[in-house]
Amino acid sequence: MKNVFPIVDGRVQTRSLESHIVDHCNLRCASCCSLSPQLPKWEVEPAALADELRLARRVIAPTWLKLVGGEPLLHSRLLECLEVAKAANIATIVSVTTNGFLLPRQADEFWEMLDALTVSLYPQPALPAATIQLIEEKAAQHHVRLNWKKQDQFVQMDREERCEDDAENEAVWAACWLRRRCHMIRDGRFYACTRPAHFSKMLDEDFTADGVLLHEANTAEEIQSYLQRSEPLEACALCLGGNAPEAPHRQLKPGEERVRVTA
Repeated sequence: MKNVFPIVDGRVQTRSLESHIVDHCNLRCASCCSLSPQLPKWEVEPAALADELRLARRVIAPTWLKLVGGEPLLHSRLLECLEVAKAANIATIVSVTTNGFLLPRQADEFWEMLDALTVSLYPQPALPAATIQLIEEKAAQHHVRLNWKKQDQFVQMDREERCEDDAENEAVWAACWLRRRCHMIRDGRFYACTRPAHFSKMLDEDFTADGVLLHEANTAEEIQSYLQRSEPLEACALCLGGNAPEAPHRQLKPGEERVRVTA
């Protein structure tokens, strides 16, 4: 990991930073990376997002700032979140990742604030052709960089039980691509990946030690050292990492919920 995250002008250079502005979703995908089917409804306060981005900007310089979920278009104050993201001036590109079903409801103001849009395409339910056409037209009209992300397979990252093998957890951490591409801010902390914050909510356990508290005295060296650490996160004991086997995408059936053994 040496020199993967260089420091330039006092800020750690990274590929992307995510803010999961909601936890809930309008779909119930099995093996959802964000654990949305298992989490209660929640959305970030725009003022809290602004404060997190202000503190993060002091020491982190991502190319992409991604507003994701859950399904981010479910946020009741979505335009405020986009305004905050643009005003933060933390990244070159402000992007939203969505399943696309709610895009026809979005006003032109939404499209005008976007730099980029990623739409996840699932086998079931399939995004209607008319919606796809509308998205392409709106993106072209407002000069939004559009990325269609076909997802027929989902990575099976969740463990059935907690792994107590330190060497195995270290191997998962060392090989995982999420730690390089899926950095996250949540509840005033910066995380190397998205899993700890969601495990905290789902399991009602404290994974805050897996992240770095954002404050006025953070240094770029502190963030760089954290990202390049060899020690796995506590969350790695519950995760098989981004290189885990894949399985066909499917929607959970009504009442279906995976039970995790945490002993």
